[in-house]
Amino acid sequence: MSNKPEINLTPTASSRLRRLLGLGFALAVGVGGTLGTGVLSSPGELARAVPGAGLGLALWLVGGFYTLLAANTLAELAGRRPQAGGWYGYAHAAFGEFAAVAVAWADWTSSCVTGALVALLIGDYLSQLLQPLAHSLIHPFAIALTAVLGLGAVQLRGLREGSRVQEITALALLLGLLAVLGGNAALPAASAPYPPVLAASHLSAAALVAGLQVVIFAYDGWYAPIYFAEETPQPGRTLSKALLGGVGAVLAIYLALHLSLARVLPAARLTESALPLAEVAAALAGPLGRRLTLVVGVGALLGVLNSVLLMATRVLFALGRDGHLPARLARVHAGGTPRAALTVAVVFTAGLALSGTVAGLEAVTSILFVGYYTVGFAALFRVRRAAAADNEPYDGYRAWAHPASTALLLGLSGAFLLLNAVLDPVPALAAALLVAGSYPLWRWRRS
Repeated sequence: MSNKPEINLTPTASSRLRRLLGLGFALAVGVGGTLGTGVLSSPGELARAVPGAGLGLALWLVGGFYTLLAANTLAELAGRRPQAGGWYGYAHAAFGEFAAVAVAWADWTSSCVTGALVALLIGDYLSQLLQPLAHSLIHPFAIALTAVLGLGAVQLRGLREGSRVQEITALALLLGLLAVLGGNAALPAASAPYPPVLAASHLSAAALVAGLQVVIFAYDGWYAPIYFAEETPQPGRTLSKALLGGVGAVLAIYLALHLSLARVLPAARLTESALPLAEVAAALAGPLGRRLTLVVGVGALLGVLNSVLLMATRVLFALGRDGHLPARLARVHAGGTPRAALTVAVVFTAGLALSGTVAGLEAVTSILFVGYYTVGFAALFRVRRAAAADNEPYDGYRAWAHPASTALLLGLSGAFLLLNAVLDPVPALAAALLVAGSYPLWRWRRS
C-alpha cells in the first residue's frame, strides 16, 4: 500500500480556514507588503549598483513589466486553484509532491529570512528615533525581537486582528508617500543631480545582475494575496483584481519615486544615503521631516513583517494539512489562526533575526523568489491542459496572451537565474543547497 500524502480536498472543521478577508485586505497585503521595504532602501541600493538615473529607470520598468506579466499568469492560477499555501498548491497540481515541497520550503524559508531582515531594520530605525536612549538602554536586537513577538501575539488573537494591522500600516504608508512626493514637487532641482545617462562602458554584467537583484527584491510581495485564497470570499474574482491592481499601483509608485529622487537629490547624497526618502523629508521640514520619515518607515516595516508572518503561517498550514508536516500545524483556532504554524514561523523568524546571519541574504532570497516563481508560471501550462482533458468548467480570469505571455515570463525568469548562476555563483549555490535541503524532509515524511 502506498503511503503517499494526498492533497486534502475536504478539510475537517479543525483545519478549515475562515473566509473573513476581502479586497481591501488583499490590496493592503500586496501593496503594503511590497512597498514597505522597497520604497525605503531600494532607491539608494539601486543607485549604488548601476550608473545613471536612466538605467535605474529602465530596471524599474523591466522589473515592473516582468511583475505585471507574472500577475497576469498568477491571476488565472489563483482562480483555477484557490487554496492556501501560495505557490505550493500550484506546484503540487502540476508537478507532484517533491516539487511542491521544494517550492514550499524555499517559499517559507525566504519569507522568514525577509521577516528577520525587516525586524532588524525596525530595530535600526527605532534606535535612531530613540537616540541616545536606545543605544544606552535598548539594543536594536531587542527591538527586532519585540516586533516579531508582538505581531505574533496580535495574530494569535485572530485573523481579524492580523488583517487590521495590515490595512492600517498600508494606508499609513501610502499617505506618507503621497505627502513626501507631493512636497518633493515643490523642491528645486538639485545643483548636481544624479546623471541621467552614463556610457555603456561604465556598466558591467555584475553590476547589471546586482541591480536586477535589488529590483526583484523590491517588487517581491506582489503575490501575497494568493496565500489567503481560502480565507477570501469569491477568491478568483477578488485575487485577480488584487494582483493586477496591486502590481499596477506598485509600479506607478516606484517610477514616481525614482524620478522624484533623481531630480532633487545630488548624486552623492542619493548613492550614499541608506534612506533617500528621509533626505527629501529633511529638505522639506528639517530634522522633524527625517524623524517623521523614520516613523512612517517603522510603520511600513511592521506591515511587511506582519504580511510575511501571515504568509509563512499559511505555507506551514498547507504542508501540515496535506501530510508533509505534523497535522497539528493545520489546526485552526476559533479566531481563524493556525496557531501552531504561526508559533513555528515566529520562533524561526526571531531566531534568524538574533543569529546575525541574515544581513547578506538578500541576493539569495531574490534567487529563491524567482526560482519558485518559475515553477508556478510553468504550472499554468499543465493546469490548463489537465482542465481541458477533464472538461473542467472555468469562467474566471484567463491570462492575457497565454501561452506567449507565460512563455516570455519563463524566458525572463530563466535568464535571471542563469545570469546569477554565472556572474554571482555564491548566492546561487546557497539557494540551490537550501532547496536541496527539502529532499530529506520529503523522504522522511514518506518513510
